[in-house]
Amino acid sequence: MANITFIIGNGLDLSLGLETSYRDFFEYVKSQNLHPENRIYKAIQESPETWADFELALGQYTHYIDKLPEKDRKKESMDFHEELELLREDLAEYLDKQEKSVENMPNKPIFTGTAYFEELPIGQTNRIQSYVSRLPTNIEFVTLNYTDVLEKILPDSRALLAQQSIKVGVPHHIHGNLLENLTLGVSDESQLSPSMSGTEKDDLIKPSLIYSMNDGRIETLRQMINNSSIIVIFGTSIGETDKYIWEFINNWLEASRDRYIIIHKYDNTYSDSMRRSSRRQKQFTSNVQDKILRYSGLDGDGIAELKNRIFVIHNTKKLFVAE
Repeated sequence: MANITFIIGNGLDLSLGLETSYRDFFEYVKSQNLHPENRIYKAIQESPETWADFELALGQYTHYIDKLPEKDRKKESMDFHEELELLREDLAEYLDKQEKSVENMPNKPIFTGTAYFEELPIGQTNRIQSYVSRLPTNIEFVTLNYTDVLEKILPDSRALLAQQSIKVGVPHHIHGNLLENLTLGVSDESQLSPSMSGTEKDDLIKPSLIYSMNDGRIETLRQMINNSSIIVIFGTSIGETDKYIWEFINNWLEASRDRYIIIHKYDNTYSDSMRRSSRRQKQFTSNVQDKILRYSGLDGDGIAELKNRIFVIHNTKKLFVAE
């Protein structure tokens, strides 16, 4: 069995034309004047450019607690969580409105089960094709965002894929969804104020909070990654606040030379002129490979070998795009 796991970020929603970025959400909050006394919202409106990576910025914002007398920090940490809960509720309501628009799309995208590698250079395409064509295929999805867009677009694809001996599993929402366990936060305590402690600290660290829920989400994620032959990453910046996931994937890649990563990366500076230049193409590809390999802890020859098994598709025109 060729097990292929897709790690899907917010880029799926954006590729379908949904306004689901944090930037869009913050504009909505401003236009609706939601919770004008909420200090997190105030900080965002005062300096929106510093909140482009929302969860990382949220962790950095907590350092204001360091300036308070030690006796006040516990209460302030609790107050911070209360304000964050308001933001979480607003975000869920906003994304729910955006998600409903998928149901009215005239042409929902069809997931073919092969488009994830068809835009690779011919040599890399052949390597992937020869690997997956000799075995039945099982495809799983891990989503890093909160909408149920995958659940809305996959049913139309399942019958088609079944004819090709491709089985598609139920998407795994590692950070929860709009109905339950919507999890916001950072990857580890280094991304937070050292003045936060106890539950207030742990509940802002995504893996710690998920582990404490005791619902098997982390264990399921690990199993899906470890059982994979190929991991496909789409629509994510491979950022610091999901570092624990990228570390899992690096460990998986290092454990066997018979494993591959395919990264679909969108970059608005990547153009046709870049594509024509072998040197620039190599640079862009190497930069993307380096983004995930920075979590490996390796260097030199070890990194070079891993790079040979990380393929990059720039500005995909096929995956999750309506025909």
